[in-house]
Parts: sequence; structure tokens; C-alpha cells
Amino acid sequence: MKIHHIFIALLVMGMAGCGVTLSDYDTAIMDGVSAQNLGKPEKAIKHFERAIQIDPKKSGGYLGRANSLNSLGKHRQSIEDYDRALAIDPNLANAYVNRGIAYANLGENEKAIADYEKALELDPKIDDAPGFVKRLFDNVPNEEKGIRKHLEALKQKQKS
Repeated sequence: MKIHHIFIALLVMGMAGCGVTLSDYDTAIMDGVSAQNLGKPEKAIKHFERAIQIDPKKSGGYLGRANSLNSLGKHRQSIEDYDRALAIDPNLANAYVNRGIAYANLGENEKAIADYEKALELDPKIDDAPGFVKRLFDNVPNEEKGIRKHLEALKQKQKS
């Protein structure tokens, strides 16, 4: 009877973690995202660096670190990490948008325009990144603001 209870306890403990366990890489990414969302980009960078150390062949660590660097105004460094993330996965529309923001902040408008256009090509609904929850439920791109609006403003600036 005692062995039966131990077996059931082990079975329940094993089932409790089934499908919920994250890899060390995913945990590092989630910790980084959490820190970034709490307004702690320096702490987020440490978590993303841990993810990169765990698996440098995945784009998430580079993308996360780039976003944190970008939020700190370290645009040149962020571009290097966006480049790394895009070398791993060239279909990351979000990386193109955020690298475009970094380029725009550096006054490199032609590169920003190219990145925004590539992002919209990859994901036409990415046009209003801050409104992603609204887009998620509406499933309709917002064409009056967001990436498209910024893209047009940069194009007009280039013409003048």
C-alpha cells in the first residue's frame, strides 16, 4: 500500500509539470521580456544575454536584447543585434520595425524606410505595433497611424 501511495504521488508530481515546464532558454527570454515590460531594460539585457549563451543559434535573445538596447537609446548597438536576429530568421517583421525605429532615431531615414517597407511586406498587420491587442481582436490593420504613418512621414522628409 505504501508503494502504491508513493507511485501515485510521483505520478501526480510528474503530471503537474507536464507541458508547463519551460526550457532554460525560454525561461531566460520570459525573464527578459518581463524585466523589459517592468521598465528595467538593463536587467532585461542580462536575461537576454543568458538566453544567447544558452542557444546563440536562436533569434529571440538577440531580438530581446536589441529591443532593450533600443529603449535605452543605444541605437547603434541595437542595430547590431537586430542584424544578428535577422541573420538567423529573416522573416522577423518585428525586428525590421524596431531596427527601422533605431535607424530613424539615428537620422538614417533611407534605411528606416526600407525596414518599415520590409516589415509591412512580411506582416501587413504590423502597421500599429502599440495597438497589437486591438489588432489581435479586430484582425484589421490600422492604416491611419503606426508604421504606415511613420513610413510616409519619413518618405516626405526624404523628398524635402
